[in-house]
Amino acid sequence: ESLSIGYAPDIPLLENLDIHIRSGQRIGLTGPNGTGKTTLIRTIAGKLRPLAGNLKLGMTVKVGYMSQEQELLNPNLNALQTIQSVATMNETEARNFLHYFLFKGDDALRPTSDLSFGERARLQLALLIAQGCTFLLLDEPINHLDIPSRTRFEDALTSFKGTILAVVHDRYFLERFASDVWHVN
Repeated sequence: ESLSIGYAPDIPLLENLDIHIRSGQRIGLTGPNGTGKTTLIRTIAGKLRPLAGNLKLGMTVKVGYMSQEQELLNPNLNALQTIQSVATMNETEARNFLHYFLFKGDDALRPTSDLSFGERARLQLALLIAQGCTFLLLDEPINHLDIPSRTRFEDALTSFKGTILAVVHDRYFLERFASDVWHVN
């Protein structure tokens, strides 16, 4: 309610936002670079303080934030260790879970630092889902993904039962993914 966001109090990027996000909603956030899309999701994620107004999350909402920088991942762990660090899964369960994100066979044992950008993006999504997040904030999640990775990423989002707010520039992805599109001017 009356939310203003940005980095300098006298120069808000977005101001007087009165928006509500419903459970299960899939929102694609689009607009030119520099208009505040990433700043909005960082504010919702609690990484930035609002400049003004109120921001409230439901009592049972568990936010998962996936940034472009992929800082969620520990480069010293492999995919299997990453998932097991947040979820009580044995090796078989964790491998089965990772298989859904295209980590097959020994791929799950490769160090995160050796993974491609697309593989790390898929692992980040798997990590958020394994943590039980109910509201995903995704900052340009499909950038740098090849076709198989993108397809699997889209499938994982489709089967995710929670709410998603994603900064996205790809029209095809928006048409397949979003129940609502918010354009930032």
